[in-house]
Amino acid sequence: MIYRNLRFALNSAWQSFWRNLAVSTAAVLSITLILVLAGINLLVGHAFSQVLDGFRAKVSEISVNVADGTPLQSVYDFQQQLAADPRVSNVQFITKDQALAQFKADPNNVVLAQQISGNPLDAKLEVRVAKLDDVAAIDTLARRWSGVDPTDPTNYQGDFVNRMLQLSAWLGIAGVGLLAILVVVSIVIVMNTIRTAVYHRRKEIEVMKLVGATEWFVRGPFVIEGVMTGLIAASFALALLVLAYQPAVERFRADVAFIPLSYDPAFMVSLAQDLLIGGALLGALGSYIGVRRYVRI
Repeated sequence: MIYRNLRFALNSAWQSFWRNLAVSTAAVLSITLILVLAGINLLVGHAFSQVLDGFRAKVSEISVNVADGTPLQSVYDFQQQLAADPRVSNVQFITKDQALAQFKADPNNVVLAQQISGNPLDAKLEVRVAKLDDVAAIDTLARRWSGVDPTDPTNYQGDFVNRMLQLSAWLGIAGVGLLAILVVVSIVIVMNTIRTAVYHRRKEIEVMKLVGATEWFVRGPFVIEGVMTGLIAASFALALLVLAYQPAVERFRADVAFIPLSYDPAFMVSLAQDLLIGGALLGALGSYIGVRRYVRI
């Protein structure tokens, strides 16, 4: 009995989809566009998260410049003090000669390195902080050390870190709001599509209810049709995003090489699952709401 009812629901949903092909096609295209926008929203959020992770790794490392003439014992003592701090994950001492070698090894400094005479660079302590929220406190501790260079104590950029965190929070809120709007619009589109199908089959539904068909027996084909519409739209949207994602990332990296953005195939697998499941759920929910009132009449 269950198999027969399921086969009937699937056949009815497929026939209804093709019977109202114009309306179904319009619904698929509309939902495809909405899911593409949702996918772009998720991809942009993931890309921004990648960029933030790269910048977090950079701003979580403070360079404490050592004043010339500072005794090495004082430097080693402060290094041990930082290493014992639970907020610090790693401390490395870079001598003046090592700092100059690193500067000359950077391809961006080739021209400038040829113009340098002597060694104007400071020795420094490279301090990696475990949590981004603790960077400011470690920076304050470093600036109070007697051996720090008073003219250029550290490379900490507090305003940049704060703005980055605020931007991350605002973008997260904006992304959630946009997804909520797209979900509502998708449900409305599916509701209208299913209501059109119900209207065309109103006489058939009336006969089925007169002979004792249950609400779910009548409602099932329409819910499956909604799921079908959502899955087809999600498949189209996913195909477009897969084709466009990697070329877009490669073009962006070629134009803005200093931003740490990379193609992430693992995220595409997760995005595919989210779009397919989301499309099916949107279709099911929209069709359930759209057919509910008509079936009960």
